[in-house]
Amino acid sequence: MSAVIFGINAVREAIQDPSRIQKVLMDNESNNPGFKKLKDEVMRSGVSYSFVPPQKLFKHTKENHQGFVALLGEIQFESLEKVLDDSKQQLFLVLDGVTDVRNFGAIIRSAVGLGASGIIIGQTGSAPLNDIAIQASAGGAFHIPIIRVSHLKDALYLLQSHEIAILGCTEKTDALIGDVNLKRSMAIVMGNEHKGISKGILNLCDELMKIPISDTLDSYNVSVAASLVLYEYHRQNN
Repeated sequence: MSAVIFGINAVREAIQDPSRIQKVLMDNESNNPGFKKLKDEVMRSGVSYSFVPPQKLFKHTKENHQGFVALLGEIQFESLEKVLDDSKQQLFLVLDGVTDVRNFGAIIRSAVGLGASGIIIGQTGSAPLNDIAIQASAGGAFHIPIIRVSHLKDALYLLQSHEIAILGCTEKTDALIGDVNLKRSMAIVMGNEHKGISKGILNLCDELMKIPISDTLDSYNVSVAASLVLYEYHRQNN
């Protein structure tokens, strides 16, 4: 699918892979302090670019674009078979019914920052990889395989056949993430914002774990929970 992203940080991330970009539009009237530095980076990157009046940028977004809008080409989903690599330890995030696009984008950003191997989503019942999700990822969507599968259960069976453990992050267990061995290849399942992990997927998990939380809260936002789990994985493996 095609998309538009905007803002200094997101466009800076995007131009690291020029093949994804159709064109960068830059405000020919901008006096933003960070404008010149990124302008020079865009001009050196080899991407197609144009200087345009600010009104043209606002045709693509009403948000604060900071003088930059990148028009992206089609974003391709990866196949799970292509991403699997038995020669090294891998970490996948499996999103079971995460429907909020900003949560999706934030999860992508954390997954990239903490070294996940890929993100697996279902073809139905999942947030789309649209402009909002890509923007929320701050360009992170360009730096990690995003794998869309017809059925999450089939993806989990395939992962297990490659000796990748399936761990569900859920409140329905007493095992805390800090007490679980994360020094191995695994796929961590994060559930829907309101219902959590679906029963069918929960039953396929090899282990369950939960994040510590005080009695004053019921649960974490799913994007925050994903970041905490990813950090614990990173901590144990570094």
